[in-house]
Amino acid sequence: MLFSHVRQMDPEKDKNLKWECLKSLCPSSCCFIPDRTFIALDEVPRLSKYFPVVITVEVDQQGNENPLLCAYLRLREDKRGCVYLREGKGCTLEDEKPYTCKQYPFFISQGCLAMDLTCPGFSTEKGKKIFDGDHINPDFEKDFFVYALKLEKAKAQTEEFLKTLFERDLVVGYKLVFEKVEISFNAVDEDKLLELPKDVLKEFSSKGYLRIIYAHLNSLQNWEKLIRRLNL
Repeated sequence: MLFSHVRQMDPEKDKNLKWECLKSLCPSSCCFIPDRTFIALDEVPRLSKYFPVVITVEVDQQGNENPLLCAYLRLREDKRGCVYLREGKGCTLEDEKPYTCKQYPFFISQGCLAMDLTCPGFSTEKGKKIFDGDHINPDFEKDFFVYALKLEKAKAQTEEFLKTLFERDLVVGYKLVFEKVEISFNAVDEDKLLELPKDVLKEFSSKGYLRIIYAHLNSLQNWEKLIRRLNL
């Protein structure tokens, strides 16, 4: 499983550690394992062109509910990995893919740089050195941690958006049946949205929430793409 062996990075402990993406040779490709990934608020308009973007609620071990924006990369039954993964080529979205995909196997945990050593691309023999002395290799900073920082900076804004939706009772459960496949998910109820007072809608517009909501609603047509691929 992804993230089953994570720890913070240490320039002394990891001075000889290297990393490279094994691509098609990877025995546990991160493009095959998850069926969804959490995303930041500012990603919704871009990712809505490619994935169903929905609202999920995860419950932690203490029973606390944690609302998230999620993009579905595939249906769980589809063993071919992300819908935009192509054999011999890899990801066809390139710069359009989610920040979580761009940052992996590196991320930020509790304000510190961290890595998922579950990824088999780590070794002391092959790849680029992660540290250049006491500093992160500039290539890793540019290609990975810049997206980890974007996720971290967008966290509060994304949480506030979701909190507002739930406080206004705008999130409801839906079921979609297409080609005999049934999908359940949470989404904004447009009728309830339009019933909000004009001053609230004006506030939503000024904060950019309406643009995000309609991108989210338009993204739901991408469920059919995932279902058609499952049935091929």
